[in-house]
Amino acid sequence: MTVRKFTLLMCFFSVLATVHAQDLHFTQYNMSPLTLNPAFMGAFEGTARISGIYRDQWSSVLDNQYTSPSVGIAAPIFRGFRENDWVGVGGILTSDEVGEGDLKVGENLLGISYHLALDKEGNNMLTLGIQGGNVSRELDPTANGLVFADELPEDVGGGGLGLGKGGDRSVNNQVSYLDFNVGVMLRSRLETGDLVEAGVAFNHITEPKYSFISRSGAGTNNNGRDRPMTIIAHARYDRALTDKWGIEPSFMFQQTAGSSEFLLQALAGYQLNPEFELHAGPGFRFGDSAQILAGVTYKEDLRVGLAYDINVSSVTDISKYRGGFELAATYILKIFKEPDVKPAILCPRL
Repeated sequence: MTVRKFTLLMCFFSVLATVHAQDLHFTQYNMSPLTLNPAFMGAFEGTARISGIYRDQWSSVLDNQYTSPSVGIAAPIFRGFRENDWVGVGGILTSDEVGEGDLKVGENLLGISYHLALDKEGNNMLTLGIQGGNVSRELDPTANGLVFADELPEDVGGGGLGLGKGGDRSVNNQVSYLDFNVGVMLRSRLETGDLVEAGVAFNHITEPKYSFISRSGAGTNNNGRDRPMTIIAHARYDRALTDKWGIEPSFMFQQTAGSSEFLLQALAGYQLNPEFELHAGPGFRFGDSAQILAGVTYKEDLRVGLAYDINVSSVTDISKYRGGFELAATYILKIFKEPDVKPAILCPRL
């Protein structure tokens, strides 16, 4: 390993010491709806929506980069207690692999959502969703002499489990736990036809034990420290400017313990022909990266997107502004006959 790569790794692990555990943070967050908010389950017109996203970060800088694939499927399954309400279900598989130390995090989550119509026309919908399932974390604790945030003193953001404790701790190769997320979202179709969407999600609401460090002795928890709750707030505004042009500004804010990130994006869409729409635009993750996003939508059912992060953080001398690459796709499968009256809230332009 070169000195340049080693220095970058030290910067990364010093950040880990203060931010505790961090959730996945895709640049194309709107292309990965089930990792953004469980309220997105069933929030579309069709039989099922299949989504997939793959993120590759630091591959141009490190030999062992960070990779994060995710696949999800969701479907509206039956009406709710009222005629304009419905229930959605979904499942998601995610994997997050960090290079040095071979840290792997896998999630298998299932969920359900309820879509409540706030008016008879279906122009305003309030949705509540919940996900739950198993999360596993695995690593090689001997790789590259790793020191975990849990082992660092509490006054620098660590768990204080390792230093000065003698022989009362051990490092596990693998841990697993149950995890639960909840979310709420409001979607409104305005009289102008514009779509406004805003929501908030709370991940790890039970704050499960997730540490690789276990301790012995009476009065201690053998599973180590808690997984802190993550709060995600997001919003999107979809507006058609002309028959050909449209815009879609959006933001996403995520906070975990003492760490937070804020993403702001502005996409523009152009209707190339009745079947194809092109969309592209810039984005910015404050304090970390500038973003370039582009993609295509085919018949409003298939959407493919690409994104690249240009690193502008404090490690630019090492990264040379190189960051992460993402490929994402969503497809809405329609098997049954479309309803005679389409809910106004569904099928956004972009």
